[in-house]
Amino acid sequence: MRRVSGPLFILAPLLLLAGFLFCPPLAAQRRPGTVPFPDDDEGLSPSRGHSFTISGTVSDAETHSRIAGVRVDLQALSGGMLGSEFTSTNGSFEFTNVRNGNYQLTFEHSAYQDARESVEVQGPVFGMNVLLRKLISGAGSGGPTVSVRQLSIPEKARDAMTKGVSLLYQKGDYPGSIKQFQRALAAYPDFYEAYAQMGLAYMNMKNSAESEKALRKSIEMSQGKYADPLFILAALYSGAHRYEDAEPLARKAVSDDPNSWHAQSELAQALLGLERADEAEQYAQAAAKLQPENPTLRLLLADIHIALRNAPALLDDLNAYLKLAPNGPSAERVRERRDQLQQRLQNSQAAPADSSSAPASPSDAQANP
Repeated sequence: MRRVSGPLFILAPLLLLAGFLFCPPLAAQRRPGTVPFPDDDEGLSPSRGHSFTISGTVSDAETHSRIAGVRVDLQALSGGMLGSEFTSTNGSFEFTNVRNGNYQLTFEHSAYQDARESVEVQGPVFGMNVLLRKLISGAGSGGPTVSVRQLSIPEKARDAMTKGVSLLYQKGDYPGSIKQFQRALAAYPDFYEAYAQMGLAYMNMKNSAESEKALRKSIEMSQGKYADPLFILAALYSGAHRYEDAEPLARKAVSDDPNSWHAQSELAQALLGLERADEAEQYAQAAAKLQPENPTLRLLLADIHIALRNAPALLDDLNAYLKLAPNGPSAERVRERRDQLQQRLQNSQAAPADSSSAPASPSDAQANP
């Protein structure tokens, strides 16, 4: 099989968007412009030292539909196979207990060209979206074909896009990444994915005006059929407490890509900001189901359950976070709140008729859980 000549993936903006996903009190500690959780999973495998998770999805480059049954091999660059698995029915893959270092992922499927991606692991790697090109069949056979758009993207634009993504996600060099995205757009003006990533870079530079401009351009060029700029712009609006503006964008992103946990979580955040916690819970749970090992989604659920005054569910959220990230940056505060909440629930069970043990109001719950 032929190899893809250049990377065709766009990393979903987990690491940089995490600061926008949650409202106070539990999740306000992550701020945009920082790279969260470098040590969140430090305690998951204490006997192995620092170990992390690599996860993502594999999609068709033309239709963006998820591909099941893709073989994914994880290899160390120094040599040796470390793991192998097949993508699930929703196209997802995951490798756990991966130590710091440089790795190569190989993707193989009988109906698609093989692809290779290099990954530098310095913390959890979530949200990879690898795009595979279909094999070109003989003329008139009615078989799969490669997207005309994908074939039309010059190698120069691909290279600049790859460099920009690396600077954005691995180096945190936002101005440098923007220059690379601009180079990609100069070589291929219809590269709407580059506008989306540029918008994210500007967001992390706290340049809201340029971020919105780039994201709007990506939405316009993709005719609103590309979920990433929709939920990134929703995150920008939620970060500014513009929940009424964020909600329709996030809802459109969910409609375009129901398997995007980013879209689901951004819709949950917007609905929570609009004081529609019942609806928010549905989408936050969907996000957590799509990314069960993402501890920050447990904080989003915790904020929702505080608003709903659902103390048992809140306790589950806090325990789930501590299980996933026992040494994470929020762990000390979450553990303290968990212990306080457990005590209050025990007191409530011991004296059910005592009004003082009734569930707290949202403001009290924010101060005391």
